[in-house]
Amino acid sequence: MNPYDADLHKGVMRLLVRAGSLISHVMPSCSGTRLYFFFPSFHVGGAERVHADIVKCVSQGDTAVFFTHRSRDRKLLHEFRRSARCFTVWPLLKYLLPVSTGFIAGIINKNSRAIVFGCNSRFFYKLVPFLSDSVKTIDLMHAFGGGSEFFSLEAVPSLDQRIVITARTREDFRCLYSEAGIDPLHLGRIVLIENAVDVPEIYPRKNRTGRLKVLYVGRGSEEKRVHLAGKAAAVCARQEMPVDFVFVGNVEHAIAREDRHWCRFMGELANPSEMAALYASADVLVLTSSREGFPMAVMEAMAHGMVPVVTPVGGIPDHVRNGENGILLSHDESQLPAEIAARLSELCASPDLLDLISRNAYDYAASSFSRSRFCGAYRELFGC
Repeated sequence: MNPYDADLHKGVMRLLVRAGSLISHVMPSCSGTRLYFFFPSFHVGGAERVHADIVKCVSQGDTAVFFTHRSRDRKLLHEFRRSARCFTVWPLLKYLLPVSTGFIAGIINKNSRAIVFGCNSRFFYKLVPFLSDSVKTIDLMHAFGGGSEFFSLEAVPSLDQRIVITARTREDFRCLYSEAGIDPLHLGRIVLIENAVDVPEIYPRKNRTGRLKVLYVGRGSEEKRVHLAGKAAAVCARQEMPVDFVFVGNVEHAIAREDRHWCRFMGELANPSEMAALYASADVLVLTSSREGFPMAVMEAMAHGMVPVVTPVGGIPDHVRNGENGILLSHDESQLPAEIAARLSELCASPDLLDLISRNAYDYAASSFSRSRFCGAYRELFGC
């Protein structure tokens, strides 16, 4: 696009945004709504559960949640509806993006006390520059690697605060801001709030059966590298180890056909009680990701006395201490299946070691993953 066409395009976009803003002025005021959230989806996922938890912590009957992308399923929608009015707006954004931007900004700007919070949503970052200075804007970054860290850069000067869930992500921002020439003063707006999970009041003792039950919990996306867990299951089977691999999530397609025989697939489980029962019955969590923030699955597993056997990416090494409350694997993808099998063999051969790491994992979760701390931090952030 030549400079003239680019300027013309920007001019037309501004006119359409302005048109949407003018339309909002003839709409009834939403002064009763103070908190506005913009999330991509409400399907089953760790990030989506965190988003629902945040809304639950801060909502006081004055909350609206906008979903900006199509969701794969509706399994978590009820969690959001318990705390907020929910709007699925992706069809509007697909066909009427500039007008919708102006319209929604105009609605929000009617309330000078409004707080707008977004995560993983491009639309949120397009919206922020059109909000009035009196509107507080906050975003959440789960981890680097998904693209949000780059397409959010233009909005950085307009963000009042940025939330990260690991200290590592804060350091990643430090490097990115330096490379992008962003004023380092904006680093002072970054706040660390780690996620939380429900932790049983007492240590959930395991009913050891002589066979090790190993879980994988998560998506089948590329960065999860779940095929490596499938290969580890096959290695264990060939070595006739007393190990059973159970996979939770829509992951069967991501595992090699020849390895699926050694895997049990549960599909997606949205019911927290079902997941808690599964965690309570299992011994080990295996994750083979190439990048992460700090996975909810690791937190939930540790809370139920499972031993995390995981790659040292994202915020995982900040919480999982090798040989103490978990096992950290190497980065070498080619060796991971054999390495996982070797670590599981050690746990099979030493029930006392398994019990010790299990107990340490639970104790760490009980002291570190408190919901009261999590909600308290977000309530303070939102002025609740």
